[in-house]
Amino acid sequence: MASLSKRQLLLMEHAAKQRLPRVKFTADWKKLFQLWQIGETDGTDKYLYLTANDYVLLRNMAQIDSGLDILALDFDVPRQQMSQLSANEKYANISPEADYVLIKLAPSLSQSLETDLAPDAVVDLLSVHNFSLRLKVDSAIALCQRLNLTNLIVVENLDSFDHFFANLFTPELQAVINNCMVLYRGSHDYSPAGRKRFLHLLQPLNVNVIGFTDLDPAGLMIANSLESCRSLIVPQLALASPDKLIALTQTNSTDDFHKQHKQWAYLNNLHRDAHSGDKSDSQSSVQSAIYNPQWLALVQWLGQHCVSIKQQHMLAKSMSLTLLNLHCLE
Repeated sequence: MASLSKRQLLLMEHAAKQRLPRVKFTADWKKLFQLWQIGETDGTDKYLYLTANDYVLLRNMAQIDSGLDILALDFDVPRQQMSQLSANEKYANISPEADYVLIKLAPSLSQSLETDLAPDAVVDLLSVHNFSLRLKVDSAIALCQRLNLTNLIVVENLDSFDHFFANLFTPELQAVINNCMVLYRGSHDYSPAGRKRFLHLLQPLNVNVIGFTDLDPAGLMIANSLESCRSLIVPQLALASPDKLIALTQTNSTDDFHKQHKQWAYLNNLHRDAHSGDKSDSQSSVQSAIYNPQWLALVQWLGQHCVSIKQQHMLAKSMSLTLLNLHCLE
């Protein structure tokens, strides 16, 4: 097992690339000096002096120890790839759970895939059985490019992800759903790390990212903080007839709302800042111009009536779901 830490490798990389004549004799450099006796101390243990030849030796010894070249370090790889270079696969920044996502495709997109399987087998797996795919992040990005994907739905809960296409959507939203990829946000067995990396790599493709969450403080906070998320799927009644929505029996849980006080504080601050009348506060005035008034009204209504309606109830009650933009359209 390699004895060097990632921090020590980075210290050597910085010094070697800059060809620093001396470095501060920190604990890490003292350990390196004890290992290899490369360089000369100044006698006061404040600095370690290094020559061009010393850097050649450092590079060679570091490569023998770690398997890595300090002049070409790249930690942003999966552990499997790192294991091909080093005995310490944990040098890799991309942990196993950050390298996979759980996705599914709209039936029309499933049928459009060109695969080695018979077309009817593809439809059977992906459409009839509502088949999900656990893909490497890079493979999922490649699939988006292959499909020329326009819409991605990020779903908060796993069982709601499983039954996503069983929901009832407005005609306008159904057109979006018919050409979408569905992504599980991640939790427990499916780490959110993969979703975060996937969304980050997806940005250059200009895909329309849509959140589908519980209608409660935690859900709205998730949607607002989700990378590149532009809109949210909500019950149509929440916008058209909110009183009818909370009047539905066995649907709203005020007790659950009160368990989400931190998330509500986040939303309340967002709402307050967006409506701040103090124009000297540049951040408030910018937020007022960004957030959709309909979105802010939903946040206010949520707090006034202590609303917590789960995705599972949206499906169980056959609620018609629609799209709400989080920000004003330019």
